[in-house]
Amino acid sequence: MKKNYILFLLFLLVPLLSQATHIRAGEITATRLPGTQLTYRITLITYTDEINGKAANDQQNTVDFNMGFSTNRVEKLTVRRKQRIMINQATARNVYDTTYTFPSAGYYTIGVSIINRNDNTINLPAPDGSQSISFFVQTSILINSNIGFNSTPVLLNIPLDSAALGQRFIHNPGAFDIDGDSLSYKLTIPRKAQVSPGTGATTGLGEFIPEYLEPNTVGPPPVLNSAGTGPATYSIDPRTGDLIWDAPRQAGQYNVAFVIEEWRKGFDGGYIKIGEIVRDMQIIVVETDNKAPKLTLPADLCVEAGETIEFEVIGEDENINQQLRLTSSGGVYNLDPAGNPVQYVDPKPATFTSTPAVGKVIGKFVWETNCLHAREQAYNVVFKVEDNPGRFSTSLVDLKSLNIKILPPSPKALTAEPVSNGNKLSWNPLTTCSENGKILIYRKNGCSGLNPRACSPGMPSAWGYTLIGEVPATESSFIDTQAPEGEIYSYRLVTEIAENTFINIQSAPSAEFCIGSEVKPGTSVMTKVSVTETSTTSGKIEVKWSLPVNIDLNTLAADRVYKLYRAEGIGGENFTLVHTKTTSFTDTTDLKFIDQNLNTSQKVYRYKVEFYTNGTQLRGTSLPASSVFLNAQTSDQQVPLFWEANTPWSNENQTHYLYRKGEDGNFNLIAKIPVSDVNSFEYLDRGEDLEKGDGDISTLLENGETYCYRILTQGEYEAFKELGILTNFSQERCITPQDQTPPCAPVLSAASTIKCEDLKSADFCNEGIFSNTLTWENPEGDCRTDIVSYNIYFSRYELRDPVLLSSVTGNTFTHRKNRLEGFAGCYTIEAVNSLGLRSSLSNKICFDNCETLNFPNVFSPNGDGKNDTFTPLNCPAFISSAAMEIYGAHGQRVRVINSDAIEWDGKDDQGKEVAPGTYYYSIKVKFERLDPLGSEKTFKGYVTLIKR
Repeated sequence: MKKNYILFLLFLLVPLLSQATHIRAGEITATRLPGTQLTYRITLITYTDEINGKAANDQQNTVDFNMGFSTNRVEKLTVRRKQRIMINQATARNVYDTTYTFPSAGYYTIGVSIINRNDNTINLPAPDGSQSISFFVQTSILINSNIGFNSTPVLLNIPLDSAALGQRFIHNPGAFDIDGDSLSYKLTIPRKAQVSPGTGATTGLGEFIPEYLEPNTVGPPPVLNSAGTGPATYSIDPRTGDLIWDAPRQAGQYNVAFVIEEWRKGFDGGYIKIGEIVRDMQIIVVETDNKAPKLTLPADLCVEAGETIEFEVIGEDENINQQLRLTSSGGVYNLDPAGNPVQYVDPKPATFTSTPAVGKVIGKFVWETNCLHAREQAYNVVFKVEDNPGRFSTSLVDLKSLNIKILPPSPKALTAEPVSNGNKLSWNPLTTCSENGKILIYRKNGCSGLNPRACSPGMPSAWGYTLIGEVPATESSFIDTQAPEGEIYSYRLVTEIAENTFINIQSAPSAEFCIGSEVKPGTSVMTKVSVTETSTTSGKIEVKWSLPVNIDLNTLAADRVYKLYRAEGIGGENFTLVHTKTTSFTDTTDLKFIDQNLNTSQKVYRYKVEFYTNGTQLRGTSLPASSVFLNAQTSDQQVPLFWEANTPWSNENQTHYLYRKGEDGNFNLIAKIPVSDVNSFEYLDRGEDLEKGDGDISTLLENGETYCYRILTQGEYEAFKELGILTNFSQERCITPQDQTPPCAPVLSAASTIKCEDLKSADFCNEGIFSNTLTWENPEGDCRTDIVSYNIYFSRYELRDPVLLSSVTGNTFTHRKNRLEGFAGCYTIEAVNSLGLRSSLSNKICFDNCETLNFPNVFSPNGDGKNDTFTPLNCPAFISSAAMEIYGAHGQRVRVINSDAIEWDGKDDQGKEVAPGTYYYSIKVKFERLDPLGSEKTFKGYVTLIKR
């Protein structure tokens, strides 16, 4: 994430306001108190105008917290201001908090409304100005012991920001979730207090401000992006929370809002929505000629718990005379938004130190990680460099963030040896994460030679390993008693610890240890598997192997034969014979074979060689070696490349050579790539030719143009240095850079005109009535038009993780449902373009059922087939359970029926027909609703039983 924006004295730009207006921005958080399940500290933080709204803020010593229940009941709680701090000469930070014990588990929404906003917010063009619009924010939280304890995220970057006219603007709230839950982001519309039409009093709920204008629509037309290539855009990244406005075109004051949703992983691996925060923030746009400083920091990091993370961050300014200040924020520092100590992460927190300097400033980040820091979600850390151009100019900043993922440590120094009762595995004891964890032991036939990419937790299923056991993490050995003797086996270990009741975190797999893989005397070893021609049908691979090693060749019996076998896949084990060659050891051509008619374009091939004497006596089988496979990804004006091979020799700690095809059709060397471990087998080609000895083919990589590559790896046997450096070419890989901008999120609406409450009794008997119809439009502006399909997601309950329901190509969809579920459920969609890029999810549309039942006042159980039972007039729908009690005229209970059919046949509990007369009923019905708890309603009345 990168940001150039303006820091300046905000009060210079705020016009004179009525003293009745003061609110600029704010949000609500809820933090569970330790040792409790239902008691929370609810905190409202507001930012107020202290130039023109000071008098109003002086009077705002209390606010009303509206505690909203799932039953739509709202309880009002008056809360006093605990803190008022000036963050600059124009703005105060106000804290209102209270301790509140919720009555029970449930889903609660806490809302606060304050009169009023500050004036001159140009995208809230109310008739009497934005000062006439109230301010409303809300936060929702699910409290349920079945999903574990829950607190809302905290937002570590304040909701006041500044932007430069005509420049791309980015804001990030710096959200940190102390529980390690997953966060997602979406735009919303700022809210105001809802007012009761009858009394004019606020209801405790909020409603969207109808006058609101998207900021990218404001300004003299045409309202363009910073590059001037298309309409201005305004969006939020659903995963990172980067709020991007490209670009402001009218100076002034704006208010925007977005939602931070909190998701928790459940027992089944799915995610459940457990809360959300609405942030209402203010942005000031001004003009400036100053140039922003630039930040340099490492790429995202992934480490094992117990490692110390240490790196430098550098800020530089092309104006070498300006003083620079470097700061950092994030939950890893255990500091709240005001800089006060608070425990977000377990000790020790990270530290960041920097001293202001002129022209170039350096900061140092240090974090001594431990097992308590390991979690499924990465930690986001934000860095900011700010210049100081002088008293009469505007300060600018550059802001970037990186993610730090911390995994449990993988076991180290794994070895295995045969013992009397199996194979004994040993490894170094864990120095961290040994308490309350376990070691998972995996085995597969043969050696894999595979390694995971960086930050890849768990054992990849494609590797073919089987879990054979587990031991406590305090152990450092295991005996595999089920492995037959004489076979080659590969073992690996994975550390697993529990982050919470629902989530177990696994380390990356350990390095493998192969037992039974020692090269026997008289065995050949593979030395080359190099692709010489790339094709889907006529590809060729040059395969070579050595003479038998560790033996005097003259001692080997005659009738010597090589047999070469091939398998598909980088870890393939299904070998078939492809070549047989009798040898006298005098002809070197006996040691190679050109394998033809292969699909080298798409497949990896793996080879092994067997050596025989006396024609049929097997002396040994080599370890398999695969071809090198080069992969590439589509990116914007650049090509990320990465490659892999599964070989018995090591390709690590070598130099690999990357070639790109020039306009003349020949491959030119463009880079010599020093590699360490397999995780470094990658390169990002931006077009520059770094090796110009064979000609300079440097070029700007253009989107839509195709570029072709080959990689040449170098490797070496540790045990057979005499074989020298082994070189192997990959296949030719061609790739076309493409604009990676995803489609814009569609705008979803409900096309269904059916309202549950308006249905007539007869309608419920029509099974086809239970359907929801959706329609959507693609936003106008700078959005991709190459949409090929739309994915429709559905969640039966509002707070559940949506699942893919269907994929369609049109702009409408009808979901046909049944009488039990009825209409209830929520929908959201995403657009998919021709490159497979998916938009962020659209707005959510929800439908609900109603509590509608109508009963007759007379029935005649005489067996004539007409009105023989007392049952609802409409076909019962949405009913999950029902309990009916029938009482006589004198209050005696004559019948109890527990059935969702809701039907009385005129008999008592003993099965006897009751006498004609008036009877009273009480029917408690539980309905299927959007809320997973459903809703209950009791229907009471009377019915006359007659007999004809």
